[in-house]
Amino acid sequence: MMLKRLFLLVAACATMAAATSQPLPQFNGESFEGWLYNNPNIALNSSNIGGGKIVLYVSITGLTLTLVSPEFTCQGIDSISSSVNWFTKNAHDTAFDITRTALTLAIDDVEGNPLDSVTVTPTAQQVSNHKLDFTIAVPRGVTTARLRFVCWNANVVSCGAVRSATFTAVTSSQPAILPGDVDGDGVVNISDLTSLVDLLLSGNPDVSANADVDGDGAVNISDVALLIDSLLSAD
Repeated sequence: MMLKRLFLLVAACATMAAATSQPLPQFNGESFEGWLYNNPNIALNSSNIGGGKIVLYVSITGLTLTLVSPEFTCQGIDSISSSVNWFTKNAHDTAFDITRTALTLAIDDVEGNPLDSVTVTPTAQQVSNHKLDFTIAVPRGVTTARLRFVCWNANVVSCGAVRSATFTAVTSSQPAILPGDVDGDGVVNISDLTSLVDLLLSGNPDVSANADVDGDGAVNISDVALLIDSLLSAD
């Protein structure tokens, strides 16, 4: 009976899948779904990414080429660390200026309004491949955001291309208790419901502050029901 109840409860939440949060977006030739590159002449595909064609600069017409991530959930994240492969293909051109290739990583709200940014400048003038490391704070109270790459001072010669970017969430050493965050990723979503069901079906669920959604000191079917109600009300 309990197994049947759990199955029905999980099935009831199937329609919420589209609204659940996603991991931090990564960017490379095989992982770029949902990213936006605003150069109308260059398609965002594996070939162009690997070929160093996702170039960022300000054109002579005033168009600022940017690379913007899909929306992601940042609830519970204090900051984001990023490592970027920044390819300056014109590094050996006599007109190339390394200082103009300073790359900015910004965090924007879902409406595109900037919240914070950090800029890193490559140091090797005649080197094409650069590894740029960023750490950007997630403003308090922000739960959903986008990441944006921009190269404000670059022109068509002194510019760079993003070949890959990895992002890692950084949280405090003592994360706050978040009832319902059963998998401990800092976000309460449908994956936590799956984890909670797995705990119950194991026959020996751990009693933790996060799994004990209703705070009664036990992990049971009532916690599943309360978690479902919470997810549905947040949808």
